[in-house]
Amino acid sequence: MSQVKINELSEKLVEDFAISCDSINSTVRMLSGGNMQKVVIAREFSSEPNLIVVNQPTRGVDVGSAESIYRRLLRMRDDGAAILMVSSDLNEILELSDSVIVMYEGEIAAYFESSKSLTEEELGYYMLGIKNQRNDGGISHGS
Repeated sequence: MSQVKINELSEKLVEDFAISCDSINSTVRMLSGGNMQKVVIAREFSSEPNLIVVNQPTRGVDVGSAESIYRRLLRMRDDGAAILMVSSDLNEILELSDSVIVMYEGEIAAYFESSKSLTEEELGYYMLGIKNQRNDGGISHGS
């Protein structure tokens, strides 16, 4: 890529992702934690991947940036990208997920094909190991 195109893309991503920095030439390690997170997200989302794995995608970012990340994830999903999200933020899970797998102590405790009727309370039971679909007849050992 030419330096001009690199600079144009950098300026666009800084603006689109509201990255607070002195210039596009700022060293990433000198940014705040939230802005570092935005840089990583901008880098990954800008390549228009078919599959993306996000782990705690909004940790450390402000509410406005979190909403922007949510909108981008939903747009990517609507455009056909597969998204695997790992999050401990129950609201984030319920708002963004089509289906949900709950892990407890390294094992699948529950699988919900649809997240539409899930509640934070129900998810919490599985996350804390209080409930387990395998014991309740919901998940077979072959799943």
